[in-house]
Amino acid sequence: MVLGLTRNGGTTRFMIVAFLGMATLFAAPVCQGSDNSIQGQVRVTNGGPLPFPVTVKLEVAENVVVAQQTVDTTGKFAFYDLASEHYQVIATAEGYQPARAQVDMQYYASRFPALYLAPLGAKKTPPTPSQTTTDLAAPKKARKEYDQGHDALQAKDLASARKHFEKAIGVDTCYARALTELGVVLALQGELSSAESSFQKSIHCDGEFLQPYLQLGILLDTEKKYSESESILQQGLRVAPSDWQPYYRLGAVHQHWGKYTEAEEEYLKAMSLSAAVPPEVHVWLADAYLQQKEYDQAYTEMQTYLRIAPNGPLAGQTKSMLQEAEAMRKSNPQPATTPQ
Repeated sequence: MVLGLTRNGGTTRFMIVAFLGMATLFAAPVCQGSDNSIQGQVRVTNGGPLPFPVTVKLEVAENVVVAQQTVDTTGKFAFYDLASEHYQVIATAEGYQPARAQVDMQYYASRFPALYLAPLGAKKTPPTPSQTTTDLAAPKKARKEYDQGHDALQAKDLASARKHFEKAIGVDTCYARALTELGVVLALQGELSSAESSFQKSIHCDGEFLQPYLQLGILLDTEKKYSESESILQQGLRVAPSDWQPYYRLGAVHQHWGKYTEAEEEYLKAMSLSAAVPPEVHVWLADAYLQQKEYDQAYTEMQTYLRIAPNGPLAGQTKSMLQEAEAMRKSNPQPATTPQ
């Protein structure tokens, strides 16, 4: 477990890093190659049906359109026989904000963009509000106890942190932030049922506070309660539809659950929303591609991780897998595809 917490204005992270045993995933070589195409899909941020029509344009420079098409109800689009190195893909529909994606043809994974249309005038939820409703309502004594508990948790003094959070909650029984961090402490101490209860109470006290949804989702995931974890994280998405964290956590849940296509979609969505996504997402995404026997994409994601985090916690395992993946790709070339 890797724990990093920031007070009030920042994101509470309780990141559980699990090595996936990925070295065994290269056992069944299947041809997977590349061509000069861009293939992607348009969706809407609220998960509803696509409007009609949706137009997808391909630009080589701003306002220089080289191709466009109207997508059907699946939202899928494809552009073939492309010669330039860089493109911009833009999806538009009446009543929705345009969705854009930049494509670098040298970066294989970026050739499969996911574009999300948001309704015009849709409320943009700030990813990490500086203060919650219950922060503002908490008495000064409760806030003081919370601050002391937070500092103790940062110092990994769980006993002291728990004492201060419990005192804060004793003063204000519906102090959502203190309830959430108490849940983190309880989880680290192995009291999982009590941790769940603390997160649930935090949600009950302030349904607009994202952190307890994330923490409860992570806890349920580690308990292999995948359906429950998915459900609570979906509730978190309704609270903060423009925040990358629920998508990232959903990706992990789907990956552990064996839903690799869904995991891929969630990770790509998270990366499309923010550059704050941890670089390890490229390793998890590589694993999702491997499980789908998409070796070229997996190879590219591993390269990306090593480029941006050469000394990262997964660098050693990734380097080893990358060598195996490279050998597999060379021994299993993909025939050229026929444009559709």
